[in-house]
Amino acid sequence: MMLEKIITEKKKEISKIKTKEPINDLKDKISTNDPPKDFKKALNREFSIICEYKRASPSIGDISSKKLEEMIKSFENGGASAISILTEKRFFKGDIKYLERAKSVTNLPLLMKDFIIDEYQIFQARAHGASSILLIASICPNLETFIHLSKSLNMEPLIECENSIEIYKALENGAEIIGINNRNLNDFTINLKRTQAFAPFIPNEKVLVSESGVKRPEDVKILREYGADAILIGTEVMKSKNPADFIKELIITGTLVHKGGAQLE
Repeated sequence: MMLEKIITEKKKEISKIKTKEPINDLKDKISTNDPPKDFKKALNREFSIICEYKRASPSIGDISSKKLEEMIKSFENGGASAISILTEKRFFKGDIKYLERAKSVTNLPLLMKDFIIDEYQIFQARAHGASSILLIASICPNLETFIHLSKSLNMEPLIECENSIEIYKALENGAEIIGINNRNLNDFTINLKRTQAFAPFIPNEKVLVSESGVKRPEDVKILREYGADAILIGTEVMKSKNPADFIKELIITGTLVHKGGAQLE
């Protein structure tokens, strides 16, 4: 399975990185860094979009070679609430350096999107400018510890859950932002009804982020009706000829439909 391959490679990568950039160096960096932007507060609009800088993926290969700075400008012009930076190298052509580059050109909160399986990566995220991290509950060795460590570094994490047990566990450990991935990480198929299935388990005061699968405004309408507070979109916005206009269109659609389906007059 692809997920297993990614995790195997990630373990090798982390063991190498730890020697190049020891954890004490990261902690020194953190002590001099500015406090992270408030990721949850940024998502506390009627409807929010997290735009992702994503150059490639295992399911479709190369997506876009657009420069990071160019895309961030488009994300901002379109009205994105936050930016996700894919940092996984081998399968997604990401880089931890993209975080620092992004931080130097935007004031929006930055989410480090990666396969986080080691506490080292949480310190790495904070040291390199992240405001939040993605924690995938199914691969996280100790969700409670990872959530609390992230919060202790002033990063409110986005917890990606794929069943009700993971949602309850995340909520029990203080998660404020729950992600439902519409993409199955084992076979990469998309099903927007994954959001519909799990939205009822997430209390209204928490933020529900629907991840993956948005191709057009109609998808946003559907996900809002299912109960999404925000969406995370990467591939389609990266491929778009006019990303800013595309984002604006999605935001207008999402704002016109109340969470749970009521149409605004």
